[in-house]
Amino acid sequence: MALAALCQLCHYLVMAPKLLSQWADENGIPRRTAYNWAKSGKLNVALHRTLTGRLGVLDDVASEDRGAHPFVAAYAEALGLPISTRERHLNHSQVLEAWGTSLYNAVTEDLRPAVLQLAVAAACGRTKADVAARFSDWIGRVELANWYVDTGIPEAASFVVKHGEIRDEESFRDYWPTCPASLAWSRTLDGIVEGSLAAAGRTEGTLDGAAEALAENGLIGLDNLRIAVRRAELRQAIGELAEDDSGGEALPDRGELWDLRALYSAPMWSLARPASQRTARVICDVVGWDPASPLPPEGHPLHEVGLQACVNAAVSALVPHEQAAHVREIDALRRIALGRPFEAPNSGWNLL
Repeated sequence: MALAALCQLCHYLVMAPKLLSQWADENGIPRRTAYNWAKSGKLNVALHRTLTGRLGVLDDVASEDRGAHPFVAAYAEALGLPISTRERHLNHSQVLEAWGTSLYNAVTEDLRPAVLQLAVAAACGRTKADVAARFSDWIGRVELANWYVDTGIPEAASFVVKHGEIRDEESFRDYWPTCPASLAWSRTLDGIVEGSLAAAGRTEGTLDGAAEALAENGLIGLDNLRIAVRRAELRQAIGELAEDDSGGEALPDRGELWDLRALYSAPMWSLARPASQRTARVICDVVGWDPASPLPPEGHPLHEVGLQACVNAAVSALVPHEQAAHVREIDALRRIALGRPFEAPNSGWNLL
């Protein structure tokens, strides 16, 4: 057993990244030249950026490791193992890896280094048995409450945060927002959201007239919003883990994650709709079409020019909320990995 562990460690050390400056010195290459080659993509060895941001090279790396996802590589590095054997480590979590990979793909370039740093937290020396339940509780309760706060429906947030905490498989069945046991609860939540939006004048649009219809069609762009609950990649990865697990982890399947999207949608549409409506009216004027008349037949310039403009307007209106959600998601992954409590969006709330 000890010999096998030693061999595994030696294999990792052979593959461990060597600082680019050290590699350049050993090969008689000026350091500045090596950095220029790395920047221009002309370096003839595999490049690696460590978790601290320093450039290194891998002289001996398996072919399957060369194409590894950055978060997967960072997680393996933090665990101190080659990528091919990372899942054997006691501190490895498939949920955290799938989540971190999806998050890395979703965030802007400037946040990706922060996501890679999460691999250090994910590799911490503690049992990860609670990760599945805490992820479910986060996306189905904690982040939903935060989302309502951020999109201006605090009444709904107060209601959501009081829903039962998901701690295990049994409480998942009781408190997952779209499970049968939560049907009455979700209907009450829908009423609170609809009432709050109506009171604030954030009502649904109509299909009366070309501008209104065009604006509503433009909201389809929000299907690609990259917040956690709307990412197909994350839904698929978590769904596969839920299906493959035989130990009864408290994870939502793909259908349950798909159903959860609806609870996030109403405030999102209400915030994007005014921007889409303004754009639709302008485009109608530009192409010379009466905004109050019905939509023209297919092939008219209003469709070609107007739809994409309205889609872009709707998506742009949600950019600040998407970015805020990504920062919250980064913090949530770190807290779950380390076993720490969630940060409450309001000091009066208790989010364990």
